[in-house]
Amino acid sequence: AVTGRAEENCGRMAPDIPELPHHSHNASGLPRWLEWTTAISALIISVCSIGIAIYNARIESRLLKANSYPYLVAGVSDGQIDGSNGAERISIELLNNGVGPANEQSLKIKLGDRYVTDVKDLIRTAVGSAAADKAVELLVPVYDDEPSRFIASRDRGLIFRIDKTPPNARYWDLFDNAMNAKRLTVEFCYCSVFDECWSVRGAIREQVRACVPDPHLEFIPKPRTSGIGV
Repeated sequence: AVTGRAEENCGRMAPDIPELPHHSHNASGLPRWLEWTTAISALIISVCSIGIAIYNARIESRLLKANSYPYLVAGVSDGQIDGSNGAERISIELLNNGVGPANEQSLKIKLGDRYVTDVKDLIRTAVGSAAADKAVELLVPVYDDEPSRFIASRDRGLIFRIDKTPPNARYWDLFDNAMNAKRLTVEFCYCSVFDECWSVRGAIREQVRACVPDPHLEFIPKPRTSGIGV
């Protein structure tokens, strides 16, 4: 009985203790507004960093292209080799005056209003039909018969040359005078290593999307119908 009364008294003396409310806390212990400010600042810094990286990449690309810029020009000469005492020579070359290599992809030569497609065709067109056969026989060229040329910076690519010799002197002079009188024009198209391309027609130079050779008009020094050199 005593035990029962003690238990009853304990039950009456131990009232229910209310549970205190729990307040949520941030894991970082920082106010909510400061966390948002920090996150937004980090995002802005990241976006700015990406923008600066893209800008620097573009600048580096432009600098690389500028250091690889080719500038191809045609050189047509009928001067003397090695000064005033040297032999005379007619030559057509492509000279790269740029700082990067040039990939020449198209070459056409025009004499007056007519395109010529090889050295024999050029000689015949220049000297006329009466002297054509003898001129072709005696005017022996040295040439590069590749359909295109890759020319390094400050280098040159030979198209063809014809030296003046005692046996061919008469026809050499005839050919030289005709080339000057009929106005020879060299047209070509070339690209950089970054596939930036330029078309050149005489004094006119313009940038183009790509070089498009014309197989019917392309100048290849060695005649197409012959299996051997001129």
